[in-house]
Amino acid sequence: MILGMLKYHLLMLVREPANMFFGFGLPFLNLFLMSGNFDGENAEALDLMFPMFITIAILVLCFTDSALSHASSRQIKFLRRLQMTPVKSSTYLITGILIRLGVILTFSGLFSVVATTAFGLSLANRNWFMILGVLTLVFAMFYFIGMFLANVFKNPRTSQSFLNIIFWLFLLLGNAFMPIDAIPEILRVVSANTPTVYAIELLQSAWIGTGLLEGHSFIVVAGITVVFGVLSAKFFKYE
Repeated sequence: MILGMLKYHLLMLVREPANMFFGFGLPFLNLFLMSGNFDGENAEALDLMFPMFITIAILVLCFTDSALSHASSRQIKFLRRLQMTPVKSSTYLITGILIRLGVILTFSGLFSVVATTAFGLSLANRNWFMILGVLTLVFAMFYFIGMFLANVFKNPRTSQSFLNIIFWLFLLLGNAFMPIDAIPEILRVVSANTPTVYAIELLQSAWIGTGLLEGHSFIVVAGITVVFGVLSAKFFKYE
């Protein structure tokens, strides 16, 4: 049953190749647009921005792929077949994470190679165990948020609308696409408290090697992950 669900999620992933192209193309586009900041005295800027690029890919994969695909499948009654099987919501959610986590890890490796060869990013002296652990936690947080929004509304179209709104809010206000200082002052309080900001801060701590418990990003990300993990299972809908 688990292998069958892994195959199902893989098919869902490749069914919309445009989502993957957008998700993986956007960080590369951002990287090359900002490449002028990675030379000379500003070479350390890439080290600070690298977690931001990975977060963009995670956001796209969790929202425009997994969550929107699920809402779309609800709308066309495609998931009705699964409802007649012993598949539990927890199995669906966990296998969805496993497949897409493999994709984001592959992307992160490829992105690292490009950043290293083209812009001189150093991969030395990294705590890869901590980096992978934090990457998994951040990915799970956004995956559960997306799946909650994909299921919480009875009408799948409403879920799709909210997913698009939240995705762009997280992307534009969460320090993933533009610095918080560039955001209108009236929105900065909201911006500074989006999950995206905490995710980037936590990934930066793991990437650079500072303590994960400095500040409260780890506690916030872990708390959001647990809360939305429970909610996404509770409100899970097949149609």
